[in-house]
Amino acid sequence: MQRLSRVSRQSVTSAPISTLEHDAVAVALQDALGTRVILIRAIGEGGMGRVYLARDPQLKRFVAVKVLVQSPTADAEAHARFQREAQAIAAVSHPNVVAIYGVGELPDGRPYFIMQYVSGGSMAERLASSGPLPVEMAEGVIGDVAAALAAAHRRGIVHRDVKPANVLWDEDTERATVSDFGIATLQATDGDEQDVRITGSGMAVGSPAYMSPEQLLTEPVTPKSDIYALGLLGYELLTTRGPYVVTSPSQVVAAHLRDKPRRLSEIRTDIPESLQELLLRCLSKEPSERPSAEEVMLAMTPGAAEPLEWPPPGLERLRGALWRLMSMPAVGVVFLLAPLLLLVSIEQDFSESMVSGALLLAACSLLGFAALVRGAVRVVQLGRGLGQAARLQYGTWTIAEVISDRRGDTGSLIAGTREYGSLSPDERTRLRMLRVVRAALLFLAAPLALLVAIIVLVADGSRSASAMVFVRAVWFTLLGLGVIGVLLGGFEHFRLAKIRHRRAERPHKTNEAELAPAWYAAFDRASEGQRPGSGEPISWVRVAMAVSAGALVVAFCATVILTMSIVTVSGQLVAGVFGTGQMSYLGNLSQRSIGGTSYRTAAADSVRPLDAGEALLAVSSTGATREAPSPVERHLHWDYPRWRRVTPPGELFPKPGEMPWTSAAILAAGHGLTTPQRELLERSAAHPARDEFARAATARSADVYGALIAVPDGRVIAFRDFPLARLFSLRDAAESYAAMIALDVADHRAADAERHARDIISVGTQLLDLPFLNNNVVGFEVLDNGVSALEAVYIALGRERDARTLLDTVVATSRRRRVTLRNGVVGLQRAMHDARLVRGGRMEAVLPLMLSACADPRQLIFGVDDQHRANVRYARDSLARFPSERLWVDAIDNMLTSGTQATNEIEGGGVLVEFARLADWVVGGRRFESCAELSGQFRN
Repeated sequence: MQRLSRVSRQSVTSAPISTLEHDAVAVALQDALGTRVILIRAIGEGGMGRVYLARDPQLKRFVAVKVLVQSPTADAEAHARFQREAQAIAAVSHPNVVAIYGVGELPDGRPYFIMQYVSGGSMAERLASSGPLPVEMAEGVIGDVAAALAAAHRRGIVHRDVKPANVLWDEDTERATVSDFGIATLQATDGDEQDVRITGSGMAVGSPAYMSPEQLLTEPVTPKSDIYALGLLGYELLTTRGPYVVTSPSQVVAAHLRDKPRRLSEIRTDIPESLQELLLRCLSKEPSERPSAEEVMLAMTPGAAEPLEWPPPGLERLRGALWRLMSMPAVGVVFLLAPLLLLVSIEQDFSESMVSGALLLAACSLLGFAALVRGAVRVVQLGRGLGQAARLQYGTWTIAEVISDRRGDTGSLIAGTREYGSLSPDERTRLRMLRVVRAALLFLAAPLALLVAIIVLVADGSRSASAMVFVRAVWFTLLGLGVIGVLLGGFEHFRLAKIRHRRAERPHKTNEAELAPAWYAAFDRASEGQRPGSGEPISWVRVAMAVSAGALVVAFCATVILTMSIVTVSGQLVAGVFGTGQMSYLGNLSQRSIGGTSYRTAAADSVRPLDAGEALLAVSSTGATREAPSPVERHLHWDYPRWRRVTPPGELFPKPGEMPWTSAAILAAGHGLTTPQRELLERSAAHPARDEFARAATARSADVYGALIAVPDGRVIAFRDFPLARLFSLRDAAESYAAMIALDVADHRAADAERHARDIISVGTQLLDLPFLNNNVVGFEVLDNGVSALEAVYIALGRERDARTLLDTVVATSRRRRVTLRNGVVGLQRAMHDARLVRGGRMEAVLPLMLSACADPRQLIFGVDDQHRANVRYARDSLARFPSERLWVDAIDNMLTSGTQATNEIEGGGVLVEFARLADWVVGGRRFESCAELSGQFRN
């Protein structure tokens, strides 16, 4: 409906009370009111009362104060009418009736009452200044007046003086309000013989131009009398004239009694037929043929039925709680799940993304978890509100409607007021259910997506084929429920789009426990013919348990998802940094020369690989203190003393460039040694495990881990239990062996010198074939020492051609071994298959390649993929030579598949490992725990 323009708006500028100092009534009234209301000025006066504009300083609002001017003893009937007006207005208490705020009496007995100040003026003033109202405006005013009359009639009150002067336009609420109940009558109740009247019997009271025929005939008035006046009001609002053609007051009375009203279409052409017929019915001479005020109200303003207080008393804080609460879980789940779903959905080499991708995933996960924590705080607040509702004995469905009410107008929907008045009870029932279901779906979409993710992982989280099931299930739950919830709101939107107006009210109540039963009485009247009802009263204990259980389930699901993301982030960082480091290491080693390997000592079949492995471990035992033994490590009995290498003074064996000092000593030995030189060489050559070094040199290969591990073949051990053999002290042993070669040259034992140099080359070659890069690095250093020693022997013995051939072999081999490596999983796979790289380095590539599964959430959650298994098969069948090496490959594979429990626990595994075990409990296996432990090891 269009709004009325502001007309006849009274100024509310405060004027000092001095302007009323000559008004005896005002002075007496101000004394009676004290400071609670401050009079400003007189704004109107009628036959029996005067109205003042006043200010309520406590509530900061303007009010109107009406006081009886005549003395009660002078006009007892006026006094009674005045009191009746206050009682009638207070009894009606309706938005379209001027409200009463308080009553009182002056010292001389004259009554007064404080009422609502309506700033927009009367309809009489509006018609005089602007002419007829537009049809839509007039319909709205008629509907508002009918609503006020309906409320009065329900309480047995007949206004008896409905006319434009008594209909005010409230600028603040933009609605018509009815005033001046001074001549209202209270209808007789059951058992009474006659109406309770203000006037004497047989006396016509009211404005003759707006009186019904029965009023003019001084017959008993009924609510239908007000309807007749309402019809006259409608004519005047639309045409500024009445339905009868008259020229004198006497003709007015006669017309009301006998004339037929003319049709509105004769005066104005744009009047709808329905409105014209309704007003003609209102003007029927027979009261029984007139419609009720309720009928007029619903016809003019659909939905103007008696409003239902909403939300119910005591539930104000719960209104729309689901809508306020759902934002944080939705944000949290999107941030927590979306990156993980994306990583699971795509096939990507995550080791190449390195830090940036890992940090992005970590940031999203932490933001999501923080949002869920914030949501948990709001859940606690909701729980308190539900506890209050339980104590007030509200039913489950009522509470569901309150927390699902985003618009604040569910009370109007139940009562059929406002735009819902045109809907049938069945349609209102449907809308009420849709509102609750819609809010529930949108609220539960995020937590259910989290729960579905965990359920899928628990049910089938160990098969890689379940990855897309996981993705689809989560997205379908999150988006499916959300879309359904949004679509459910479409019915209400399209059904009410043309008639929706927002006029929500938020009443303030104090005694909530007493108001709940009264509210339910109004609810029962308003919801008659509808389902559902209020529902069963809720139990606070059940509410607390349900909220706590839901919060715990969401917290558990969120913790598991967050743990998965953090372990993935750690895996990406470790795989990226470690894999890049391995590629750099392999790239550097690939440029090193291994051309001298062809000069190794001839192999003896009598020395088994296990024997050679034990010999190398024995030599290595003379170095620095070893770490604590592994639970599966064999106890080997060596009784060699610790060996410390001898470092000669620089001037004792001058050497050019990067030549080892032992090679300089060999060259010097060809010309003879001085006593200090010999003494130093003898000390350096006295390595306690020299014979073990020589024995290892005659083997075709060395099985170091076979000699170190005491595990029957075929048994799978945990990766953490696999011992590490660090053979760094073999560099010192090779240097000691080279010092012995210098003594051989000095003592003219040429064959021994060449054989011993070849022994060093042989040991270096074996180290290049051992697993792990640290042994390969030692092998290159030992091999370089041996080649340099053999070259020095050839030169010292005068065999320059042999020395030149050795160097040519080394250079030619280096030129053929240019290898370009790349980072990431693809680079590691190529390195593992590249025969130009040393076998130990290729074996080393297996570990970061396996660790790439810790960077891939798809493999972490749903198990390793076919590519991982292919890498394991190749490493086991093609790279590993001995059962001990295959045991190492199986240990890595087992870490990410079956997950055998390690014997030795990592000290300070940390909170992440504990939560990782929780994630493993959900998806099955020990992948998350293993990756979390590995990440901790690499960080340390």
